[in-house]
Amino acid sequence: MKDKLKIKKVGFTLVELLVVISIMGILTVISLASFTSAQIKSRDAQRKSDLDQSSKALMLYYADTGTFPENFLFGNESGFNGSDGTIYMRKTPQDPKSPTTVYVYKTDGKSFNLFSNLENKKDSQCKETPYDIDGTDYCYGVASPNIIVDPSLF
Repeated sequence: MKDKLKIKKVGFTLVELLVVISIMGILTVISLASFTSAQIKSRDAQRKSDLDQSSKALMLYYADTGTFPENFLFGNESGFNGSDGTIYMRKTPQDPKSPTTVYVYKTDGKSFNLFSNLENKKDSQCKETPYDIDGTDYCYGVASPNIIVDPSLF
């Protein structure tokens, strides 16, 4: 009588492996899309915060001097200081995706505007008809509070 040896197969079939790899691929793509969206929203929040902080520093400068500075350099490691040595910002902000996107400062001495582009064009604060500044469109802006807005614009 022959002894029949039972060989127990251990492992996965090719079909099982392909199914698992496909599921892992789909989950990776979904999570990558969510992660990218979160990064965009994070950079936009940083832009809004940067312009808000710059606006506050400019208003402090205005309160001390009665005018806004001619130049406000973003990404300046030495910060934003007054001529008397007063420190308004230790370091001026720089766009999170610099140099591909930038912040823009415009002033007439009595008021100012700060501009940037948001990556998420569906953001509620991203203007549909962008600001045209020197031939470049910006969808987000912050203005000094002392600007008088013309009611006919609304």
